[in-house]
Amino acid sequence: MAIRVLLLFLLVALLGACALGPSQRAVVDRMVLEHPGLLADQRESEPIVSRLPEPKAAGHQLIMLERGDDALAMRLELIRSARSSIEIQNYIFLLDDSGQLLLDELLAAARRGVRVRLLVDSLFSLPDPALLTALELAHPNFEVRLYRPVLERAKLSDAGFFAAVFCCFFELNQRMHNKLMTVDDRHGLVGGRNHSARYFDLDTRMVFVDLEVLVSGPIAGRMRQGFDEFWDDGRVLPPRHTRDVYRLLHSAHEPLLALERSERIQRLLEQFDSGAWLDRLLAENHFEVGEVEYFNDLPDTRPDGVRAPEDDSTAWIHAVIAGAERQVVIQTPYVVLTRRFERLLRDLPPEVEIVISSNSLASTDAFPVYAISRQQRARLLAGLGVRFFEAKPFPAQPETFIPRYPELIAERAAGLTTPMRGDPRPATREMPGPRISQHAKLVVVDGTTSIVTSHNLDPRSEFYNTENGIVVRDANFSAALLEFIAAVSAPESSWVSVMQPPLAQPFDAIDRSLARISRRLPIFDLWPRYRFEQFRLPDQDTLELIETPEFFEQAEAVGLAPEVVAWQRRWITAWVSRMMGFIKPIL
Repeated sequence: MAIRVLLLFLLVALLGACALGPSQRAVVDRMVLEHPGLLADQRESEPIVSRLPEPKAAGHQLIMLERGDDALAMRLELIRSARSSIEIQNYIFLLDDSGQLLLDELLAAARRGVRVRLLVDSLFSLPDPALLTALELAHPNFEVRLYRPVLERAKLSDAGFFAAVFCCFFELNQRMHNKLMTVDDRHGLVGGRNHSARYFDLDTRMVFVDLEVLVSGPIAGRMRQGFDEFWDDGRVLPPRHTRDVYRLLHSAHEPLLALERSERIQRLLEQFDSGAWLDRLLAENHFEVGEVEYFNDLPDTRPDGVRAPEDDSTAWIHAVIAGAERQVVIQTPYVVLTRRFERLLRDLPPEVEIVISSNSLASTDAFPVYAISRQQRARLLAGLGVRFFEAKPFPAQPETFIPRYPELIAERAAGLTTPMRGDPRPATREMPGPRISQHAKLVVVDGTTSIVTSHNLDPRSEFYNTENGIVVRDANFSAALLEFIAAVSAPESSWVSVMQPPLAQPFDAIDRSLARISRRLPIFDLWPRYRFEQFRLPDQDTLELIETPEFFEQAEAVGLAPEVVAWQRRWITAWVSRMMGFIKPIL
């Protein structure tokens, strides 16, 4: 009993030490306001003349960004051409090569008179209190805020993380997953990319194949309003209102703000300055469309996972899918279907083709999510007739997705690396270049209506995290997205999941019945045999032979975890899949 009382006392003391009082906040607000700023104005500096398409009074200009280096170049173009305001909202913002470059460019924009606002989720972004202290004092035009800092710390230690699990799990669990950048109420950038090296083709260990869209036109103002809904919310705090930054601001040391540009970043900047990348995008990935709709969850999403369905981002996505008459194509890094989403797919007309492109166990590091997804695979394949593709970690032609891949091989050989906190050890064989993982979140319905979003196909996006995205009703733009998805799911880049041939009767009926019961158990999945497998296709035409004897003669079975060589990853994934079904609601 005494130990319990002591633990309770310590926990209460910890929580009591979290929040700053109103008087403390007022003092530190005045301190920041009266500080002259670490960086001097550069009013004589002018923005570059924008090379982007001029927004029109009606309709919208779209530029599709498939490549990570294009995505980084576009951000520089937007920042350097901004005249009045820049807003950035993101889940992850790291201070690697790309993060230092972007922060430096944002501060330069602030110094020439642009109002810059940076809003990031506190859990995985800018985890250095010293840096945040310097950013608070950098320039009056530059502001940074944190969404839901846990225990009101800018940097959450491992001990603090475990304390938060016990004291305030719902606050820890519900995060801001939005990805958004708006400039001058003229341009808006949405999609799946976070701000770190692996999203901009700069990580030598792992890179993401992702997709974003730059939207120029009237909807950009609505996107900025969505940003403001978060910026002004009480769950969002300036770093100075966290205890660790507050202490540093009251210390005797003047903070330093030193941002560096590596040699490879300098080489990239020379390529960006040539403008060839933008000429190529305008020639190949530029679209003129009519109406574009923007959606975002509100910041007051309840952390217990209860939302008004008619108001959330999931409802937007479901409404588009529910109108399908011929085909639904989904690309998502994670596939853990809620019952709500399974019902949606089951209620579609039987003639609607459903295609899902996602990651394999070898191409994802989120192996607990993949483990739970494995339980649902037979229901998707046999019950809903889904065609399911799993991306290979080392596609036959990686330059198709990552043109910098040869440079990444050379940089890796030279020892260049950009680790992320919490990265598990890779489970694949060592290769000269980085693994490739799929990270885009796309929906295309009937080849005419498309969604580009931050929303994953999992309970976390559906019930807990806040998300955003756009809906575009244009056949040409939809065709471009389908071409992108087809390249990822092609035989040289993905395996296909297929139900195994039936066993001899009565064994097949017994196997099917017991597997169905076991996969739906809330915790333990006790039936040992999965009824599907991954196959390597010799060509795209082999798909048409699925469920025929010819398919199994031409396609090569590669098991449940192809290219995963680490037995620990295989074992843990199998164990999570069979014994930890209860974690599905928070994945």
